[in-house]
Amino acid sequence: MNEVTELEDRSYEELVEALEVVLSELEDGGLPLEQAVDAYERGVRLSDQAEKLLSEAELRIEQLRERPTT
Repeated sequence: MNEVTELEDRSYEELVEALEVVLSELEDGGLPLEQAVDAYERGVRLSDQAEKLLSEAELRIEQLRERPTT
């Protein structure tokens, strides 16, 4: 399974948890430069996927609000 599929299979909560781990690693400052850049890239991908899930949830809620009531 590639990383894109792995990210798509994660829940929002799992993405946020993984992002918190990445942020903690970066804040500690103990990573060599190349590992820090890799961690940053992973954090961006995690954040993008989490934002995508939030946008999809917002769209679903908006669609439900706009549905005519019977």
